[in-house]
Amino acid sequence: MVHQDVLKAVEDVRIRQMRGGTIVTHAALMALRSAALKSKASSAKEFCDEVEQNSRYLTNIRAASVPLANGLRHVASEVQKAANAGAGVEKLKQTVSDAATKFDKKLEQSIGEIAEIGARRLKDGDVILTHSYSTAVLAILKKANEQKKRLRVFVTETRPELEGRDVAEELAEVGIDTTLIIDSAVSHFIEKTDKVIVGTEAVAANGAVVNKIGTATIAAVAHSARVRVYAAASTYKFSPETMLGELIEMEERDPSFVLDNPEMRKLPNLTVKNPAFDVTSPQDIDLIITERGVIPPQAAIMIVREQNGPSVFAT
Repeated sequence: MVHQDVLKAVEDVRIRQMRGGTIVTHAALMALRSAALKSKASSAKEFCDEVEQNSRYLTNIRAASVPLANGLRHVASEVQKAANAGAGVEKLKQTVSDAATKFDKKLEQSIGEIAEIGARRLKDGDVILTHSYSTAVLAILKKANEQKKRLRVFVTETRPELEGRDVAEELAEVGIDTTLIIDSAVSHFIEKTDKVIVGTEAVAANGAVVNKIGTATIAAVAHSARVRVYAAASTYKFSPETMLGELIEMEERDPSFVLDNPEMRKLPNLTVKNPAFDVTSPQDIDLIITERGVIPPQAAIMIVREQNGPSVFAT
């Protein structure tokens, strides 16, 4: 049975519409840790089965989130090693706790390192355009602001869930000159932009970037206008499965975000689609900013190879 702390974490993410893969991963790992510490399993096998079941359920929070999958994979790997070494239930509980906390701290630390590296890429007076909510992008822009670099930032509303409004509010609160624009106005504002910076849900082995729907269009518009496009991504967002030809699942969200009109939704010939993410071609990305440094998309394969490991759940 899935633990109540895990059920609550999934529900909290959905109800509160948590923004950013880093925040969602933190919520999932802490829920898995809590469930493990409260486990009443009487044997190592029973405990491992519980961890697997809870982890499987947590993957449903956001199918496209690679840091979430990588975090769960890390915990599963550590638990499996401990179980193979003959660890009992109490030792396995501590293993889950330590592994979840370690991954969470490393992910948080990577954001700080990305902020330092990314801010160095920005110049005083730069005009930046960003799309969707990204913990890493916010960290870069705030760090540049702390360094007294005067930025102007165009933030898309990011329809249909409008998380761009949260981004604009956070930037304005720290004193950054911020302009909120509608998504369809990007081509109008791109000529006034020096750099586009976007976050990521995942980075594929070929350097393609998965991010909030609309990112691919913005990157293509920027590429056509010869505006540089940066993607901010912790290496924990690089997907090892894609090296083996697996595709990153694209989440489809509730159509009511797009159209919440009961009468119109009764029309038999009307369908509403609400894909959450899209894939930006590596040809439209100039550089990926990671905690290890700045790399071209073509170098993503090297990071993926380093991180390639067993699947989260053995079959």
